[in-house]
Amino acid sequence: MKHAFIIWISGILLLVCSFSGYGFDNGPTWFGFQYSLNTSGARTLGMGGTAVASVDDASASLINPAALVRLSKTEFRFDSNYRHLDEINQPGADNLGTGESIRLGLQVEETSQIDPALMALAAPLADGQAVIGLFYHEFLPYDRFVTVTDPLSGGIAEQHNVMFDLDEFGFSVARSLYDGQLAIGLSASLVTLNMDIKSVQDRTPQPGSFDGAEFTSYGSQAEQEPIWRFGLLYRPDEFMALGINYTLTPNPDYTMTTANSAATVNSAQQNSCQGDVNIGILPGNIPAGNWICKSSLPLPSSLSIGFAYIPDDVWTLAIEAMYIDYSRITKEFHAAYAYPGGDVTIIQEYSDFEAEAVVEVHLGLEYLTRFKQYPLALRAGYYSDPAHDIRYRGSDSTSQIIYPGGEDVQHLSVGAGMLFKETLQVDLALDAADDDSYRLAISLAYRY
Repeated sequence: MKHAFIIWISGILLLVCSFSGYGFDNGPTWFGFQYSLNTSGARTLGMGGTAVASVDDASASLINPAALVRLSKTEFRFDSNYRHLDEINQPGADNLGTGESIRLGLQVEETSQIDPALMALAAPLADGQAVIGLFYHEFLPYDRFVTVTDPLSGGIAEQHNVMFDLDEFGFSVARSLYDGQLAIGLSASLVTLNMDIKSVQDRTPQPGSFDGAEFTSYGSQAEQEPIWRFGLLYRPDEFMALGINYTLTPNPDYTMTTANSAATVNSAQQNSCQGDVNIGILPGNIPAGNWICKSSLPLPSSLSIGFAYIPDDVWTLAIEAMYIDYSRITKEFHAAYAYPGGDVTIIQEYSDFEAEAVVEVHLGLEYLTRFKQYPLALRAGYYSDPAHDIRYRGSDSTSQIIYPGGEDVQHLSVGAGMLFKETLQVDLALDAADDDSYRLAISLAYRY
């Protein structure tokens, strides 16, 4: 009865959390856009993201739902992240004497902030062979400011501000088979897209002043889409484990509204955008009104395969390979305008943009000290993050600068955890990358 009451209360708390999300086009708002679907928890982060075969807590709902069978007690956990990203500055260049299109300057700031990452509750059933769980996961907290400068006048040409997160609420179930050697698991969740984005443009930018008028707004369709996670865990003996997780993601639909201008008319029509009811003709035979572009955003599906070796009750060594299909992102990538200030005679199409599927390699290590009263765990990890940002392959020089495709990034991580009175687990982790970004994580887990 006690367990059922806590599950009921936690379910209500999780249900009241809001759902929100995002969508994007070829504007600078999405410069260097990155996210992760399945990584959560300080233990996972401290071990370099190697968790699909070694996770032993309720965060398995995301990482590998089959591993929930490792829980012998009911667990409620809370994970939180602090992310820091360095400001990005890209100088612009004019086309005087170069024969190239104008390349605008770019300054990108992303707010460093503390964000909840995961709340999860998992409880073994009476027979001990199955585990069920509920979870709320926020994996796209995003607060970005983008300033575009004009290389001729030095003034501000555009300002962009985007605030969103993408949350999911779902349930998990896992079942142990063949005397515990094999386990299967499933997580199912719902995601809804919402966002708050404002973009303004100064038609005649001058230093020290900015009287821009809004020229782009975005709105997502209020529909929910499912994410499915399928997990397997094979444990031939007490020393080894093999884990597999496949994440099947949706193609959420969204609409984009772009105010009409000389920079949008050709490209919007080329990409099958429709004019709204206010379409008319301005001086110079330029149609007035807004372009309504319908699109979808395929989230990247992934497949993770991991191996964990536990030679004794002290050491855990793990290795994991993760295939992430980022190429799906640009299959419905819309270009509503040839980039303002660039060569407006160039009609951009979504086929000018691409993202590559990648394979990430993760290595992790955990050492459990023999302190009896307060057991302490020490962790370290490494993983590679191959370049997978959006790349522009057209001929407009500004878009080439905004979307270069990214660079490979290497990550080192460390972490520690302590168990208090066999009920409260506290974990901390630091993930530092060679692009000067870093992430801190804290996890609190209560078991009873």
